Amino acid sequence: MKTDPNKTCGAPEPDKARPGRYARLTTQLANERTFLAWIRTGIALLAFGFVVEKAGSFLEAISGDISAKQHNFVRYSGVAGIVLMLSGAFIIAISTWRFWIIDRSIRRGECETSVVLDIAVALGITVIVMVFIAFLIFQSSVFS
Repeated sequence: MKTDPNKTCGAPEPDKARPGRYARLTTQLANERTFLAWIRTGIALLAFGFVVEKAGSFLEAISGDISAKQHNFVRYSGVAGIVLMLSGAFIIAISTWRFWIIDRSIRRGECETSVVLDIAVALGITVIVMVFIAFLIFQSSVFS
């Protein structure tokens, strides 16, 4: 069977009568892919927060007598886990709001976006990571 090299693989032929229709569709699909990436990020933070929160309980369960530093780790791992889980839930909520706002602007033909959320999330995650690193350095026996 011969194939036509000029034919695309399963992609619909552009509608000559409505050229803007496919441009809007690809923009909407890109917005949806971005939304789903943010949802995955939020779910990852929720899962990581759960693991961090349970790490303290696990440490306490496997060792009968824990030192003061380990007790601090157990206490703060619960707080850190909850902060991470709340961050994940916040990212999911904000990304849903952002998806809705951008979808409305695409439907109106305006399609104005902002990088404020992207920068805020990156800075927030950086601050959380730096706090974790400082806590681990403080708790480490290497620097004592």
